[in-house]
Amino acid sequence: MAKGIKELRFRIRSIRNTKKITRAMEMVSAAKLRRSQTQMEAARPFARKLETLLGRLALSPTAREHNLFETRDKQTLPTLYVVFTSDRGLCGAFNANIIKAAERAMKGENVLIYTVGRKGRDYFRKRVAEKLVGQMIDLGGKLDGTATDEIGNALLQLWDDKKVAEINIVASHFISTASNRPEVSRYLPLEPEAFGLSPEEAEHPVDYILEPSPDRVFDALLPRYLRSKIFLTLAESFTSEHASRMLAMNNATSNCDELSEKLTLQMNKARQAAITTEIVEIVSGAEALNG
Repeated sequence: MAKGIKELRFRIRSIRNTKKITRAMEMVSAAKLRRSQTQMEAARPFARKLETLLGRLALSPTAREHNLFETRDKQTLPTLYVVFTSDRGLCGAFNANIIKAAERAMKGENVLIYTVGRKGRDYFRKRVAEKLVGQMIDLGGKLDGTATDEIGNALLQLWDDKKVAEINIVASHFISTASNRPEVSRYLPLEPEAFGLSPEEAEHPVDYILEPSPDRVFDALLPRYLRSKIFLTLAESFTSEHASRMLAMNNATSNCDELSEKLTLQMNKARQAAITTEIVEIVSGAEALNG
């Protein structure tokens, strides 16, 4: 019995130590979530304004002739999927949901894969290593303009070299601290309808005078828009990751409390049983001597 009580004490002490770790990780994730959410909300107005401007410009005949609006045959060229996951785990079903969404989207297609995040890279490297064409890891959940430009330039290079027919992004869309969902969105080719113009704006396009030339304007704005889209996708992905990790660590802390209470009650019952047994043995021994 004493051995059982000792083991229970050891388990309770171990669980309480684990609780300290999960509690600390929850607080760190909460701080990172606030910072990442601020950056995401700051980036959204710029992306929306640029998207609105490009949506109006995309209605012009000149835009349809641009390389980034080119429609290609998916029967002869593969589709590239850019999968955004985290570098670290302990964030609940965050990575699993994104990978499942990517696999559903890629099912039955001729695909290539570009991974952002160590978890996605490790998963697809074990299964379809021959389809991986690029990766970006060790971002640490921090927004980095240099990394964003590197990802955007790599995707544009694959498009300019005509190695892919289409580029899609699979990433988490942040809804609230308690909710995020994986989404598959078109990256290239650009479509005028995808810029979110209202029916009135689409029906009555603004006639812009473009200087020095339409081609120069598109060459300057479109790559910038695509890089801003990668930046915003990373911001939403990191925000969702930190929120998922904070919730997962909060649940783990609550589980530690429940398990600690359960084992403490179990230990107290075992100790009371041991004390009762010892008292019975002492009383029985005294009666035997008196008898």
